[in-house]
Amino acid sequence: MPPILSTLTALAIALAIAAPVAAQQQRVAAGELRLAGYAASCGPIETSVMHFDDIAASAGSLIYLNPRLFAMPRAQQMFWYMHECGHQMFGPSERAADCWSVRQGRQQGWLTFREFERLESIIGSLPGDATHASGPVRAAFMRQCYAG
Repeated sequence: MPPILSTLTALAIALAIAAPVAAQQQRVAAGELRLAGYAASCGPIETSVMHFDDIAASAGSLIYLNPRLFAMPRAQQMFWYMHECGHQMFGPSERAADCWSVRQGRQQGWLTFREFERLESIIGSLPGDATHASGPVRAAFMRQCYAG
């Protein structure tokens, strides 16, 4: 490798290793988040965009979004963000967070029935776990929230 390339490669590796955690985690002020061109807000709650093992999460006074979320269709981006907003408002209840998100989507116009059906299909295929009902149960409850 020519000396200039090895120097540039070494510099790039050093910069990558020395990159501060702040560069890996982007904070977005309350009211400043845009999801697929749509203003997304959860009152005074800030958002942190960072890589982690889920698509979205809520902890403390922050909503965490995985950058993978931004590749999803707008309705799905908004659903997951508003789901986490629901946790900020109602605590750990998955049912409350799901219902809040679906109702907000319908009221705000970003979750049409066709988009809801796509989301329902995705949710319906998810396995349940210690905090989440099985996908079919969760999807059926979300349908009640969308209707009501």
